Amino acid sequence: MEELGLAVELLRRGAVVAAPTDTVYGLFADAMNDEAVQKVYDVKGRPSCNPLIAHVDSIEMAKNLARFSENSLEIARYFWLEKKLPLTIILPIINLNISRLATAGLPTIALRLPNHPMAKTLISMFGGPLAAPSANTSMSISPTSFEMVKSDLGAKIPMIIDGGACEIGLESTILDMSRRPYVILRPGGVIQSEIEEVLREKILTASDLNIKKISAPGIMKKHYSPNLPLRINAAYSTHGEAFIAFGETNVKYDMNLSVSGNLKEAARNLFSFLKKLDNSALYSGIAIMPIPNFDIGIAINDRIKRAAAKL
Repeated sequence: MEELGLAVELLRRGAVVAAPTDTVYGLFADAMNDEAVQKVYDVKGRPSCNPLIAHVDSIEMAKNLARFSENSLEIARYFWLEKKLPLTIILPIINLNISRLATAGLPTIALRLPNHPMAKTLISMFGGPLAAPSANTSMSISPTSFEMVKSDLGAKIPMIIDGGACEIGLESTILDMSRRPYVILRPGGVIQSEIEEVLREKILTASDLNIKKISAPGIMKKHYSPNLPLRINAAYSTHGEAFIAFGETNVKYDMNLSVSGNLKEAARNLFSFLKKLDNSALYSGIAIMPIPNFDIGIAINDRIKRAAAKL
């Protein structure tokens, strides 16, 4: 608690603090403070057109920031409170005190209630929403441990709270409920069919609408990338590549996301494995086996496709 108290004091003075969430480590800042939010962009080297997610500790805090419909309230209560799953909801903004930098000047705001005791306590002790992207240099591999944050941003920020390895390992699903039909802009731990079951209606994905404008975090073409080139859907490694396998295989590999073929385990391991193998002194590149494209595998494939993309 003493560490969280120090973190809150830093946040109130306009500093940024890295802390764990259920998905990945976040780089937290006061969402109402332009200077603090600007530090997030500066530390990450993040384009200012790429909005941030505002993290809250309750639906009540979220309702002070955005206009909720009956449907969005139902979704928030179900996934945030009942299921405690990582879902970010985009809604029309109503609180003009939110930094326009945090929303990239959009008329909407992205909201999430993290299911991690440290993150929720930090927000509650601070007493307001905290803007937080992943705690890494822009476009690089998202951090799922204290060590990953320290090696990347340790020299740039005053504090990193160590909460161990993140439980989920991939960023949240982003659901745009500011428009109809509703659209999943980024796949994550909450899958399309789960949302449709709650809403009792069909929703779309960004690919259905061919959305190219940056209206939510994590949807840039190139993202989550190692320094080494990444080759996806590979059967084996070539030319000095490191090889990441999935499931039982007779092919030689350096790391296996899940020997048993468990997609949740694979999601938890993806970013940490990419980080460990991203070593030009040992490898010429990284190759990764195909991942089944269902359930959270859809989110895994989204991340590795963006990680392998060219600028």
